[in-house]
Amino acid sequence: MPETAPPAPTAVRRRCFAVLLACALLGPPAVAGRAGAADGVGRITQFTPPTAGSEPVGITAGPDGNVWFTESAAGRIGRITPKGAITEFPLTAGSFPDDITAGADGRLWFSEPGRNRIGRIGTGGEIAEFALPRAGAFPAGITAGPDGNLWFAEFDGGRVGRITPSGKVTEFPLPGTESAPYRITGGPDGNLWFTEPAAGRIGRITPAGKVTGYPVPKAGSTPFHIAAGPDGNLWFTDPASNAVGRITPQGKVGLFPLPAGNSRPVGIAAGPDGNLWFGESGNGRIGRITPGGRIAEFAVPRTEPEGRPFHMAAGPDGHMWYTELAGNRVGRVEVGGRVADLVVRLSAPGSARAGDAYTYTVTVANHGRSAAAGTVVRLAKPRSAYTVSASPNAKRPTADELTWNVGALAAGQKRTFRVTVRPKNKGAVEAAARVTAATFDPAPGNNAATARTAVSGR
Repeated sequence: MPETAPPAPTAVRRRCFAVLLACALLGPPAVAGRAGAADGVGRITQFTPPTAGSEPVGITAGPDGNVWFTESAAGRIGRITPKGAITEFPLTAGSFPDDITAGADGRLWFSEPGRNRIGRIGTGGEIAEFALPRAGAFPAGITAGPDGNLWFAEFDGGRVGRITPSGKVTEFPLPGTESAPYRITGGPDGNLWFTEPAAGRIGRITPAGKVTGYPVPKAGSTPFHIAAGPDGNLWFTDPASNAVGRITPQGKVGLFPLPAGNSRPVGIAAGPDGNLWFGESGNGRIGRITPGGRIAEFAVPRTEPEGRPFHMAAGPDGHMWYTELAGNRVGRVEVGGRVADLVVRLSAPGSARAGDAYTYTVTVANHGRSAAAGTVVRLAKPRSAYTVSASPNAKRPTADELTWNVGALAAGQKRTFRVTVRPKNKGAVEAAARVTAATFDPAPGNNAATARTAVSGR
């Protein structure tokens, strides 16, 4: 029998917390300082969606070289080109789309708290929606996982969810009565990390569903958005503490207070320049913090309604992009970093027989604007199958892993790798491919792929 929605007092408390937090974030902004841009870095351009009062929220780089965003009030998904041309795609009425991310399948995935669904849109505008098993979950943050699936936070369900590219949903309950996860991201350790604003906690969940929580030391903290940093740590915003936080994969937390009071930082994302960029909703600024904690701020142009940066994402053009929920705008912050867009695909036969050889084919392409320096391709083969051959020859750091050091993969270049294996036993087996590079990739959701094969007996 399916579990019912949370009891009314708990659900109401969480919803009230969300409303109060939103009001705090969108309160009267403080006076902003000068942009202080040097060599173009920090220069801001704003774009207005065609639909008035659309309330842009989530934003992400797409696999098509464009930037995609949600329009919560309008119930639409927006697409904006690097030059600023906007196209809107309407959703089912009452969807109120929130967060959005690029998946390993080459499509965009988004949360629909209004209809308790997860949505999917292709780069051509084809839309599908998937209902969640439990009512009132309030799906919020969503991210691509290292397993080729999408992971999302259920703010009012006290769970973290996983959805496969085909739409199969699994939910993992979180400990504690105030476990209201809000935003989620993939970590450098192969796990998923999420924020719990009501509990003042950062959570970690493994792809197998094991959960660990790490309280933020400062009383009254509200960890809000979270992103993987270039330094191997996770970074998050804490509007209640007026700070940006850092947490190591081991769970050590540190806070960096912002220089201006009432900044109320919200969205945060890693940039192609090796820093973290974040929105300051309280004073109308875009902030930048180095891995060492040095902070710079750039003022958003003061048009009406006054700009209040909300979510943040790195774009495929080497710049940072953000949404202005109250201002009904999407903004671009010039950074000018080098960006690659690596995509990995893994194919294998759906079925095979024990003792008979079959082949994995790994294809890696760079759809970005810059060469991907230091490209490395990895294939984790099934433990129950031994390797017959690899083309080209691969290094084998472990018995079950093969790697190819590609070096620089030029923009537009594609490479193919093949590994033939012979399974020993019957059963379902899975292989996983992954590509990494030293050059920044704004859409890492398609850097991993999996393939399953059903092995039968002879």
